[in-house]
Amino acid sequence: MRLLKKHGILVFWFFLLADCYLILTEKESLRYLTKPVLIPVLLFYIFLNAKPHLFKHTKKFVFIAFICAWLGDVFLMGKGTFWFIIGMLAFIAAHLIWAAIFIRLHRPEIKHSQEVVIGLAILICWNYVIFHFIGPNLGSMKMPILFYMVIISLMALSTVNLLGSRSKQNLAINFFIPGAILFMISDSVLALRMFLYTDVSFLSVVVMVSYGYAISLLADGFAHYLRG
Repeated sequence: MRLLKKHGILVFWFFLLADCYLILTEKESLRYLTKPVLIPVLLFYIFLNAKPHLFKHTKKFVFIAFICAWLGDVFLMGKGTFWFIIGMLAFIAAHLIWAAIFIRLHRPEIKHSQEVVIGLAILICWNYVIFHFIGPNLGSMKMPILFYMVIISLMALSTVNLLGSRSKQNLAINFFIPGAILFMISDSVLALRMFLYTDVSFLSVVVMVSYGYAISLLADGFAHYLRG
């Protein structure tokens, strides 16, 4: 436990790189030994570093959000559209809970809304470009993918909103905003891999590295916050 408390992020990266190695060597069946371990390692890291009697409600929602993300990880290992949709729903739940946590940490204020407006403009342009590329290949998945893009954009905007809080600015700049950006990159590359560049297997590694970096930044940010 002491190892996970002090070096949980390093342990996470060990398993993440092992998972990427299995992708590169096309040993997909062995990923059931690596990918499901990733988020539990982060959960241990967060809660071993959290002060026991502080932020009880926030800790509960952080736990639920990361469990939803873990379920998404597991479901997305299944083959076919059904498991993809179930995995996507699990991540939608995670993103909504993370957004709720960030908004709870700092309520939106009109006087500090310019950062959010700039962020919204960037996200609209980003999503438009990605959707322009993959849209013709989505078929019946067009609306679910569009809905997911809206939800993850909401989560990203909720991290930008933290810039309006002096006490949360450092957490936002160092952990939450970079984590949200990397989540956007990871999911965009995943969409390109699934619906456009289906024969470029290396993109799966790009997805895992950017996703792993994203969620480890969120976990590290919450660990710092919950220390009090």
